Amino acid sequence: MRNTELPISPRTQALILCYEHDRPVIEDAVRQAVLREGKEGYRDVVSAVLHPYDAQQSVRALRGEDWAGAFLENERFANALVQKEKELGLDHLPIYLFGCAPLVLLMHLVSCLPRRPLRVYQQSGDGAWSLGYSRTHVPSSEDFFVVEGLPAAKQGGRGQVALIVEVTRSIRDSALAEFQKRHGTELLATVCLRPARGMSPTALRDPGEAARAAEQLREVLDVLHARLAGAESVLLAMDCPSSIAAALGTAVNVNTQHPLWLHHFDADRTLYLRVHEMRAGRAAPLATEPTQAQFIEATKVLGEVRRVHQELVAWMREPAQEELLDSIDGKAFLSSTIEDSPATTPAPLYRHIGKGKWSFEVGMLLGLKKLRDRVDTEDWRECVRLFMVHEVFHVHQGGLTSYTSRGVGRTGFVLEAADFDADAVAIEAALAWRKAKRSGDVSSDGEIPTMEAIVWNAVESLRVFEPERPIRALSERRLRRYLIWLFHACRLHALARESGAAPSLERVTVEIAGLKTSPDPFETYSQQRVNLLDVDPGEELVTGIYFQRKLVRDTDGRWVARVLEALSRWEEHPREDAQEGMRRLFEELFSRRRELIQPR
Repeated sequence: MRNTELPISPRTQALILCYEHDRPVIEDAVRQAVLREGKEGYRDVVSAVLHPYDAQQSVRALRGEDWAGAFLENERFANALVQKEKELGLDHLPIYLFGCAPLVLLMHLVSCLPRRPLRVYQQSGDGAWSLGYSRTHVPSSEDFFVVEGLPAAKQGGRGQVALIVEVTRSIRDSALAEFQKRHGTELLATVCLRPARGMSPTALRDPGEAARAAEQLREVLDVLHARLAGAESVLLAMDCPSSIAAALGTAVNVNTQHPLWLHHFDADRTLYLRVHEMRAGRAAPLATEPTQAQFIEATKVLGEVRRVHQELVAWMREPAQEELLDSIDGKAFLSSTIEDSPATTPAPLYRHIGKGKWSFEVGMLLGLKKLRDRVDTEDWRECVRLFMVHEVFHVHQGGLTSYTSRGVGRTGFVLEAADFDADAVAIEAALAWRKAKRSGDVSSDGEIPTMEAIVWNAVESLRVFEPERPIRALSERRLRRYLIWLFHACRLHALARESGAAPSLERVTVEIAGLKTSPDPFETYSQQRVNLLDVDPGEELVTGIYFQRKLVRDTDGRWVARVLEALSRWEEHPREDAQEGMRRLFEELFSRRRELIQPR
């Protein structure tokens, strides 16, 4: 939901939010509930619907990995609300939440709405709504939960923690059986929270108890973080009223607690689906108008991009670059300029018709800023040049310009081939730049290590365009593109002992068969993506590589899992360490398949 769609104004006092995954929320009924709470029901209290009910598109019918779009929708709504409030000079509007949705989505939605007055309403069997939780309500003095299994002292080991919240009925045995089946001996502890007065549909009696329940969950998560330092994540399963699930969302702090895996109980298949990981560093893409601070930062980056562009244009005007200029059909590029300000709405990136205009959106410029923080200045400038030459060559190719690129991902294998050629041309241009501008470094380092360094910069550049950071999932097409250039970077490293000119960047086809896939929530067309951290080495995974007219097939599933995990956790390590780790992984492959590193 974009902020322009939110029906709030400077006079708005509160927002009624209807969350309709499971069934419609009747506005008259919720207005009556708000009136009973002492708020004027129609004046200055506006209503909005998040995820309007659609009987043909139930999230409950999806596989666990296919729920990503629903969680992204929550994050984008929260982002849009904050931006709209800033525009209007409002400070954290109160929200009255009426939710008809799976428990995990309610919990996650509330976790996306921190530090604002929040009232969560519970619907009874007869359709009436009553207050179930309020962030401003004083917690009950008595504990709501009895907590079992919480470690009494620090303990070692690495693995997972099972956390089971059972309020309405007992789910411990079924949830624990599912976790044990999936994780086995990796379970470090099993913590169970249940009402002190016993489990039942009426165990929760008032909002104060829900507030105390949230306090207790926060205490449990904090203790687990302090005493189980080796825990990789907490596995949460729950059965409780929706108001308690929402209240528990206020207890999660991904910056100070272990990552939290949310599990949804699929009644039809009688199993717990792992649907979403709440962890530090994850952020929804910039889906709304930027803040003033973001715009100012983007403007600074744009100035640096403009200087790189001017230097590249001046260099390509030199007679020595005439052959390169002709090869990319780049004469129009020489007269191109960059817009004075960052774009705040979608706009063509490179309008090559006429004199040529480059337009950089705020989100992309902020991505380039993150890249600048990771690599040194010379490498960052090279990354910008790689990108520009890549885009100029797309104009030469036809069909991939800023005017015609929409929906091009539908033909993924064709785009993969076109992108490879554009990447290769950009890398060769970067090598020519280094020979012209840094000839001493190229001579001392060698041409092959120099090209390897350029390819690593190309890999870093790819990450600027990912819709989520850190990268936990990739479309199959994007994953193949990463694998292609990781292959080339690591192969160049393996050939570093060779002297002379760098080898040509020959096209390589890389594919991994057997990976679990799910629809990509970031595309409007059908495209499958891979969860990089959800690869089972025990599955029958086959890596196929076709290179220099030779076909190689490798069946090491553990190698696949380690490569994809290293790619996902790339930014968790210093750049040099991440590269070295990937080189070692590919050295294992090259050791088994020596034909892949034979020089021509």
